[in-house]
Amino acid sequence: MSGRSLALRVGGLVGAFATVLVLAIGIGMDHLLQLALDRRAETELGGKMALVESALQRGGGAQPEQVSLLLVGHPYLHWATVTPTAVIDSSDLVAATSAGRVIREPLHAGVARLDPRQDAGALVWSKPLGDGRWLLGFIERDNDEKLLAAFRRSLALLLPVTMVFIALGSWFVAKRALRPLRQFNTQVGSITASSLHSRLATGELPAELRELADSFNSMLVRLERSVSRLSQFSADLAHEMRTPLTNLLGEVQVCLGKTRDVATYQAVLASAEEEMQRLNRLITDLLFLASTEQPEQALKIEPVALRPLIESLFDFFDALAETRGVVLQLDGDGRVDADKGMLQRALTNLLSNAIRHSAPDSPITVTIRRDADSTLIEVANRGDPIAAAHLPHLSERFYRVNPARSRDDGGTGLGLAIVASIMQLHGGQLRIASDNAHTTFGLQFVDRRT
Repeated sequence: MSGRSLALRVGGLVGAFATVLVLAIGIGMDHLLQLALDRRAETELGGKMALVESALQRGGGAQPEQVSLLLVGHPYLHWATVTPTAVIDSSDLVAATSAGRVIREPLHAGVARLDPRQDAGALVWSKPLGDGRWLLGFIERDNDEKLLAAFRRSLALLLPVTMVFIALGSWFVAKRALRPLRQFNTQVGSITASSLHSRLATGELPAELRELADSFNSMLVRLERSVSRLSQFSADLAHEMRTPLTNLLGEVQVCLGKTRDVATYQAVLASAEEEMQRLNRLITDLLFLASTEQPEQALKIEPVALRPLIESLFDFFDALAETRGVVLQLDGDGRVDADKGMLQRALTNLLSNAIRHSAPDSPITVTIRRDADSTLIEVANRGDPIAAAHLPHLSERFYRVNPARSRDDGGTGLGLAIVASIMQLHGGQLRIASDNAHTTFGLQFVDRRT
């Protein structure tokens, strides 16, 4: 069943349901026809037997021949008078035989079937006459049985034809009804990696498919953006790795061009070491960034006291800050629920970035502030302001405000991207602001509520 077409499934289910419905209607009509024939026979029998009863009870008494005249034109009607043990009078042999069968059982007033096994068999009408006698009336129903049998034969012949017609009709209707789905499938199948900018036309789709098409179009938008970012990332990565590799290759080729002295070899090896360290940092950052973007990344969330953590980072950066002529300052205190290792990595990237880009002899201030439902850690430094057009892109991989800027400061262009990914894992966000006085990077942690 799983490999069959949807039209065949729908047609089959509708056909099966319609067949059961037709069968139920046929059985119901058969039952109603029986009831109608029974009611008609009972009414006719009861009416004639009332006349016979009246004739038998008139003064002077009527002879059987005279009573039978009341049934002229109704050869299928018969009467008899009986006692509980014997037949007294009867209209004919059929009545006498039938009355003999009836008196074998206790007599009861009313109408009953002479043979309960027959659906449209003869009926017997019984009524006491008041002097120990009973009046019995009989109606033969051969025509009713023939009519019922003909109806059942017709039903048996028509039902298979009806089933086939319903099944084929249901399949045809389902196939036409599913035509928009086939058109939808054709549109979806025409979309390739090179045509992710295409969108499904939803104007002529039925309401049931329009929502699906809208969801698919939204997925295409996200996929197009992801592919675009991936392509850009690949190009940026190739560019970032090509620079140190080109430097390495050029220096080695120059060195191998002719015999050099030991000092030259040492200088080349030192330069090669520096380039390899840069590549190593780049690969390490990429691996860490990839790990933070995995949805199943396991976080070791725990309460983290911020002031002791930041003070330990100040101790780590103290020598570099002194070399750059900047002063590290801490203001405020607080606690957040976070993965301590990742939080330390994010703060390390922000402090390293702030030290590299701070103006000489200026402070770098780390401020811890508590809002209504969040905790904010801000790292502010004085330096060249960043244009507002660049702020939304600073957390993108390899994004640089000045692409021609030298990479000799040791940056890989991934620091802020790593910070943004860490904050996203924690359900927070990286906030960036810049003016003529300060550039501020903030880590906003939203309170975790149970």
